[in-house]
Amino acid sequence: MATLIGKHKHLQKWQKTPSQRLMELEQEVLLLKKQKALLEKQIEFSDKKAIIFDVMIDLAEKEYNIPIRKNLSPEQLIPLNKANKKA
Repeated sequence: MATLIGKHKHLQKWQKTPSQRLMELEQEVLLLKKQKALLEKQIEFSDKKAIIFDVMIDLAEKEYNIPIRKNLSPEQLIPLNKANKKA
């Protein structure tokens, strides 16, 4: 193995020490934690947005007597579910 490394000394500068690899992994962990936190905030925002839209629909249906949501019977839902699975 020593002869292989001796023949390819130009490759030695690209090899990383364990401490360098550890630092890279720590940086990667920090980046992943930041990405996770950002995604959690986006999920929270999306959840709140969905709740707000739901309340807006409820208000429009009650205050202005606007039928927005479809009141489907279970029999009507079955063909819709099959159509959505095909799409």
